[in-house]
Amino acid sequence: EVAMLSGGQRQAIAIARSVHSGTRILLLDEPLAAMGAKEGEMILDLIRDLKEEGHSMIVVAHNYVHVLEISDRVNLLQHGRVTLDRPSSETSVEELTELVAREYREQRRRRG
Repeated sequence: EVAMLSGGQRQAIAIARSVHSGTRILLLDEPLAAMGAKEGEMILDLIRDLKEEGHSMIVVAHNYVHVLEISDRVNLLQHGRVTLDRPSSETSVEELTELVAREYREQRRRRG
């Protein structure tokens, strides 16, 4: 039964169901949330495999290491606006972190 499976296994089944149903674009919102390292790697492998098979995906995630590992392009959204739109190969974890930290510092400064 699905209820007996781990979080990673359940996530893999949810992704497989979408692919099997003919979905053209997968929207994965925090696909690694609340998973251990082993389960997370299983999902990352699945995403890589689907990517190699030509499936399109939009992945919402806050772990920049994972984002850069699996994506071709990165968009950073801040306050509903795209503040970065670049191929993954042209950015870094450090740059993404700095952009978010800069916005956080600016918000704190404005609040006083």
